Amino acid sequence: MTLKLRLTSEMTAEEMAPLWPGIVRCLEKYCRKFDGYETIQNIIAECAAGKRQLWVITDGDEVILAAVTEIITINATGKKQLVMAECGGSRYAECLELFHEMEDWARAQGATEAVTHCRRGLVRLYEPMGFKTRSIVMTKEL
Repeated sequence: MTLKLRLTSEMTAEEMAPLWPGIVRCLEKYCRKFDGYETIQNIIAECAAGKRQLWVITDGDEVILAAVTEIITINATGKKQLVMAECGGSRYAECLELFHEMEDWARAQGATEAVTHCRRGLVRLYEPMGFKTRSIVMTKEL
């Protein structure tokens, strides 16, 4: 099959209905991996409110990846960034080829930069797409 990327806010309720089980499965996978940082309920609420965008990648009728983005504006400069926030599912490396469509959409919204926070293992996948490491984020429980 051919992979297809779709922005859910451009889909009808009828188009979305059969995709929900797959979307939830993908978001659950993300939320389990980053437990304590995000919930499915919050992601869906913020996407429904228009604060963030929910993208789905399908292979035929099967949702294989759900990605969440957000356009933010840097207060100091007014620069708009596409934040590639959460992404869960399977066949991640194969799906990356479609991310340029998210970038094209963001460019049309006025974004001039894309940024993502990812696990160290994904750096090797993002670098060929033009991403450069600017910082490493480390956390510690207090």
